[in-house]
Amino acid sequence: MVYMLFDNPADKQNMTFLNSYETAKIRQVYPHQKCSSTKEMLAACKDIIKKSADGDTIICWYDFMAVLCWWLCKVQFKNRKIIALNILLKDKATTKNKLAKLLYKPVLISKKVQATVTSKKYGEHLNEMLGIHKRYTLLHDTYHGGYSIEYEGEVVPNSVFCGGRNGRDWEFLIRIAQTMPEVTFNCVMPKDKFEEYKENFGKNMVVKSDIPEQEFLEFMCQSQLVVTPLDTEAPAGLIAFYQAAANGKMAITSDTVTTQEYSADGRGALCGKDVEDWKNTIQYFLQHREEANAIAEKFKNFLESECSEEKYAKTLWGMLVG
Repeated sequence: MVYMLFDNPADKQNMTFLNSYETAKIRQVYPHQKCSSTKEMLAACKDIIKKSADGDTIICWYDFMAVLCWWLCKVQFKNRKIIALNILLKDKATTKNKLAKLLYKPVLISKKVQATVTSKKYGEHLNEMLGIHKRYTLLHDTYHGGYSIEYEGEVVPNSVFCGGRNGRDWEFLIRIAQTMPEVTFNCVMPKDKFEEYKENFGKNMVVKSDIPEQEFLEFMCQSQLVVTPLDTEAPAGLIAFYQAAANGKMAITSDTVTTQEYSADGRGALCGKDVEDWKNTIQYFLQHREEANAIAEKFKNFLESECSEEKYAKTLWGMLVG
């Protein structure tokens, strides 16, 4: 039997497409409520191990839950195959991150564990970071479609949008905004980040916090470009880039081992950790709208071909039968 364990029941609506392919044979398992603590994740992992039998496969949607499943199997002497989807391990000097690396390394070395990455170069980065030689399966985040809101309202001239949670470098974005007073920066950030940086917002920054998705997308559509500085090489911001492409917005983001996978070959613009680089790139694409629109269209075509639901399902099934 093959089980697919999720950490959030809200994911169910996005995963129905798996039932249209061979992956319909996978038994999807959702918790009653979102696992928002390690304790809740552990409970869900214990349940799936108890429910499964010797030699079964457990696919974990959230990579850390795959790590927990492997360690639980090890201490309980249980034989399960584990597939960790979309490894998101960051390379930071914090105590929490150092502990995470210690937990992940034996798991990824294990022959009973398969893992996917959303970018080939991130897989190489991961191996270098942990000092291992793991072979990963390239599995892009799924582009479901349905991100477009068919916006027909006004687009504010000289405006850019930055929004989301994971991996955003808000401090750096504020520095960029300070050097571009003539450009409006429309931002949506989590409440804790809003509180942390609210004293630093310039007059050209319109900042909202924790708003509904529809309002988030409308705010994005009112802006000319999507601008997303990141503070990690790990996958971050991809859904916001998908939303941008679906709504005809070009994305400018940090040059990382993950974003190179998506934005290469004229599908976006990548900037280094240099304010002038960002300023010049933003100004150029604000002034060259047709070029920006063509780049957004190219990215959307890439998502529809390389990140489709069908491709995802077939790649995942290939990991099970290969």
